[in-house]
Amino acid sequence: MRQKTGPANRQLIRDINLNSLLNLIKTEGPVARTRLAELSGLSLATISYITSDLLDRNLLLESGAAESTGGRKPVLLEIRPEGGFAIGLKLTEFSVVAVILNLNGEVVYSERFSLELREQGQAAIALLGEQVQAFILRSGLAHQKMIGLGCGMPGVISSEDGTCIDSPILGWRDVAISAPLGALLKMPVYVDNDVNSLAIYEKLFGQGQPFNHFLTITLGRGVGLGLVINGDVYRGGLGGAGEFGHTTVVIDGRRCECGNLGCLEAYASDRGIVQTYYEKNALEAPASLLKEPEKEALRLLEKARSGDQTALEAFKLAGTLLGISLANLVNLLNPQLVLLSGSGAVAGSILFDPMHEALKAHTFSRLADQMRMTTETAGDESWARGAASLVLRQFFLSPVNNGS
Repeated sequence: MRQKTGPANRQLIRDINLNSLLNLIKTEGPVARTRLAELSGLSLATISYITSDLLDRNLLLESGAAESTGGRKPVLLEIRPEGGFAIGLKLTEFSVVAVILNLNGEVVYSERFSLELREQGQAAIALLGEQVQAFILRSGLAHQKMIGLGCGMPGVISSEDGTCIDSPILGWRDVAISAPLGALLKMPVYVDNDVNSLAIYEKLFGQGQPFNHFLTITLGRGVGLGLVINGDVYRGGLGGAGEFGHTTVVIDGRRCECGNLGCLEAYASDRGIVQTYYEKNALEAPASLLKEPEKEALRLLEKARSGDQTALEAFKLAGTLLGISLANLVNLLNPQLVLLSGSGAVAGSILFDPMHEALKAHTFSRLADQMRMTTETAGDESWARGAASLVLRQFFLSPVNNGS
């Protein structure tokens, strides 16, 4: 006896079809309904029903007509950029960078505001709620047009339940974020590691779009990694996959902020490079290094560019250890693309020449021959843009894959 499809199953099928079409229109648009039917395998009647609903909800727009093969010219559909907006927050110890993206992933409004988050944990949620409400008001955009909020933050994050498991930089442990913040703002809230967020943005809208296997490596305050495997971010069992900066590169080496000895981050981050410089000069690193390692690293970069040999050696050590560690990743994962990002990328050839030399010397066989490597300097807005992409990913993702 044939079983009837229940209301819940029918709704799931509708949601899957709707999200499938939204994603197709995002990637293929402007596109005709007949082409959508070919790509999706859905009937023209189903396509017309769903696209009519999306047009009524102002999520799509009709953008002209395609060339006719006989008869009436087919109307083209594309995503209406202002049909909805996604908020992204990059959380740091003492401030928040916030952006609002349209459905095309373009920044329409951004701000940076001071907020003491270090060691605040759960108490920070109410403060974030107040600040986001005020941020939306200042943007001039309607609250009801916000389809959700994404938070990108350093540390081990459970994206499934929106909890910060452990963030040494912020001093947060086992802090629930998605549920309480979502209740305050009356919108969905998604949380992920900040480097994962950058990788998701690159896959949706950036250089990662053509690739199913790529790495996003960030340099600066720390050393981070976002892994895209088989077209999606890989987070591991606890959400901690990608702690590239905390792989060991020097046995019994320098103590890292995480408490372990000899981590890559202890040598290749802003703080690590400056510490190497002071050690080579038999000097004690200044107290300001703890608070403003990026400024110290930039001052050191100017010294290196002026020919200071000790400064050059500090960047060379960082680049060499980074290249060896990157070779290990290439040998393990065989990526199609490696995207080097973050504020530390401003060092350019002073850091990357020794990195490339070490990478070439330690990569197995021909794994790096066809691999593409690009560099971009990610500013604060880029991190927040990545956080907002958590929302857009869910918006365009099929409900079947929504648990990832």
